[in-house]
Amino acid sequence: MGKRLLLNPAAEVLGVTVHYLRTEIKSGRMPYLKAGNRYIIDVEQVEEYLKCKAIENMKSGEEVIQIGVLRKVRE
Repeated sequence: MGKRLLLNPAAEVLGVTVHYLRTEIKSGRMPYLKAGNRYIIDVEQVEEYLKCKAIENMKSGEEVIQIGVLRKVRE
């Protein structure tokens, strides 16, 4: 096991928001430990999870749908 942190410091180290971590944990998609009402995150396991998620997004990103076009606003 790697470095274990509470939710807020883990979010800083991983470069994601606390809301994202909490949402993934509560949905059961991300590994965690729970002590009382605190979530304890194993940073190495979550980094591996995020890498797999990024690879999955890259594979499914082949079909890009363009919804709108950005345009320059005149001043």
